[in-house]
Amino acid sequence: MAKERVSVKILNSIHELETDTEPLFVNQLAEYVNKKLQEVGKEQNTQDTTKILSVGLIILAEEIFKLKEEKENIETELDRNVDELILHLDAASHPR
Repeated sequence: MAKERVSVKILNSIHELETDTEPLFVNQLAEYVNKKLQEVGKEQNTQDTTKILSVGLIILAEEIFKLKEEKENIETELDRNVDELILHLDAASHPR
């Protein structure tokens, strides 16, 4: 896929990005990030973009870490369930 240029608006600044990701998806990501950053600005009661970006990055990183942990827990549980199912199937196919 060829790289495309996408304009996104974050904290009232336009940024030109070159990406091979679908432009609609990039815009959805930018809207999400912008919304989070606006919330940070209100919660921190500041217009300081450096502070807003710093706090916003921490919040977004926390979301990512929590989702990764949740994914790992789900995968572990799924592996356990599959192993248990295999044991049940094996026992059912080889009655004593």
